[in-house]
Amino acid sequence: MPGEENTNLTDEEKNRILHAHLKVGSTDIMISDTFTGLPYQIGDQTTLAILINDVETTKEVFGKLQDRGKVIISLHETFWSPLYGQVTDKFGVTWQVSTQSAQ
Repeated sequence: MPGEENTNLTDEEKNRILHAHLKVGSTDIMISDTFTGLPYQIGDQTTLAILINDVETTKEVFGKLQDRGKVIISLHETFWSPLYGQVTDKFGVTWQVSTQSAQ
C-alpha cells in the first residue's frame, strides 16, 4: 500500500497479500489476507469483493447487504476507490464493496 497507510503495518502484515485478482469468464473475484487482530471463524477467512461502476449503485448494494447484517467498515473514500466499505451480510458472508476508479 502506498503512503502513510503502510507505516502502521507490522512486518508480518507487510508480507501478506493486499489482494489477488482472479478472472472467471466476465466475473472478477478478489481475495485478500486478514489483518492481525481481526476476528474470523474457520471457514470465514475469505471475503468476496464486488467492483461497481458508480457511487450511487455502490451505496445501494452496500445498503442491501447491511440489511440484517453487520457493517465492518463504513463506506468511505480510499486511495484505490471513491467509495469502499466492508459488510457481513445476514448469511455471514463478508463483502468488500468498492466503486471502480476512473482509469
